[in-house]
Amino acid sequence: MFDCPDILISLTPAYTRAILDGTKTVELRRRRVRAEVGTRVWLYSKVPTARVEGTARIQRIHERDIKKLWSEFSEGVGISKADFDEYFKGCNKGYAIVLTRVRAVLPAPDLKTMKQDLAGFHPPQFFKRLQADEVKILLKRCQIESANRYASPLRSARLSRKSSTSE
Repeated sequence: MFDCPDILISLTPAYTRAILDGTKTVELRRRRVRAEVGTRVWLYSKVPTARVEGTARIQRIHERDIKKLWSEFSEGVGISKADFDEYFKGCNKGYAIVLTRVRAVLPAPDLKTMKQDLAGFHPPQFFKRLQADEVKILLKRCQIESANRYASPLRSARLSRKSSTSE
């Protein structure tokens, strides 16, 4: 289907930190992310941080109407109801990407390094599908850490179980 299933998503630095420390296990999107369960997601923190800080795997992607999205995933989204409502203003449905196997990458390649290593690299507004050669460069440049920097598997499993009963 794709040359390489890895994707890179852009996040505010606070959301990247929350994903890395396990307090945010669900990423919300207004548009569908066309990716498979198990896809590796590279976490790019937007300016002022401007670096790739981690990876995660997609455990599941859920499409829901907005009310149901909040009721099912509010525990793991890492934002207030007011921020949720503002983000989804004008939308009838949204998408919850349940993340698992979250890891920090060290050293975290910054934007300048990414542009040097990956010809034509520009941070995506939404997400970017990576090519196999881009992933090889990222893997060569960084070490993916596992120590105390991953989402709670119990919390992800609970969210997955809760949502699968309503599908």
